[in-house]
Amino acid sequence: MGAWSSEPFGNDGAGDLVADIQHGEFSFEGLGWAFEDDYLEVDGGQYAIALVEIALVVQGTEPAHPALADVDLSKVAPLFTEDKIRWIVEMADRALTDSESSELYELWEEAGSLDEWRTPSVESLDRLRATLA
Repeated sequence: MGAWSSEPFGNDGAGDLVADIQHGEFSFEGLGWAFEDDYLEVDGGQYAIALVEIALVVQGTEPAHPALADVDLSKVAPLFTEDKIRWIVEMADRALTDSESSELYELWEEAGSLDEWRTPSVESLDRLRATLA
């Protein structure tokens, strides 16, 4: 059984993403497989939510989440261009919109904890979206 939490870094997908950053293996192209289909599978949703939080930190908008305390984001920061931020917003919107487009949404809805998971993620997404205005 994998890690499952309403925290943005409390799941397997986010853990894998952080590990890739720590090992110098992160690229947006490497995540492309998770966002290819119209229906966003769990991994894609988890990546999207974590990327929102990472983007906020990289932009200096938010202090580092405790899960990122020992992670050097300086090497990946240049990858977070305005175009990539717009893409992250689009992918996170997909993850947070409804169960028709997002497996992660569907699973939290079925667990009866949709608001616990969704509300803080939407708030972070709104903060990131505001940096593009």
